[in-house]
Amino acid sequence: MFVVAIAELTSSVDDEAGQLAADLGATVYDARLLLAAGTPSVVRTTADKAQALDLLGRLRARGHGAVACDTDAVVASTAMISMRRFRLETDAVTLDEQSGERLRYDDILAMVAAVHRRRTDVETRAKETRFSVARAAITGGMSMRKTVTTQSRSASEERDAVLYVFRKDAATPWILRESGTVWAGHGRPLAPSAGDNFRMTVAALRERAPNAAYDDRLVSRKAIAERTAVAGGGAKTTVKSSSEGAVDLLAHLLALWLGRASSSAAYR
Repeated sequence: MFVVAIAELTSSVDDEAGQLAADLGATVYDARLLLAAGTPSVVRTTADKAQALDLLGRLRARGHGAVACDTDAVVASTAMISMRRFRLETDAVTLDEQSGERLRYDDILAMVAAVHRRRTDVETRAKETRFSVARAAITGGMSMRKTVTTQSRSASEERDAVLYVFRKDAATPWILRESGTVWAGHGRPLAPSAGDNFRMTVAALRERAPNAAYDDRLVSRKAIAERTAVAGGGAKTTVKSSSEGAVDLLAHLLALWLGRASSSAAYR
């Protein structure tokens, strides 16, 4: 599938909504919803490459920072090179668990900060038989119990700050996660929380790679589609939702835009 997105909107949402609606064959209301989600705004997903490129050209002709990609080129965060045990060396990031992996600071194209959100909802249903005075009275003692079904629900949410690190040669990106990371390698006194260590490491990376673009708009982005999976049934149903896949796509689109803005051949 091919995705077209606006990474930088050079007019107001209201001004663009009408023109985008005409391009998409949609209502102005629907076009406004796509734009109001924030940038990068995914405005079309299609299997038709020519259709995607046509829309891309129209958006760029109106001065917008538009990008397009084949979703097959998007690397899932689970397949990225994890910085779970890393070291910030003088000229590169190295990994304790993968001695052959080395990322020179000069080879970093862009760093995109984001948040992965996960939610788990569990619904449990239980049946039990209870003594019923009313039933006993009505049936003259022939039936003194009734079956009662009870339901309970619980929900839990997780937020995991992440930093996508995209490379100039478009090789597999690296990723730094707030959770599950050993922080001894950032070369500074350890902070009391994972969040503090994460932010400290991001700051250190930005210092060491001053020419790399940095973008944190996805940290505060609210309207992100979530992938949902349902398991179980009967007595217990578990519904899990995650924004990870959608954030992976948005981060990749931002890398395309940042690479285009910096004239990087690999991300044009």
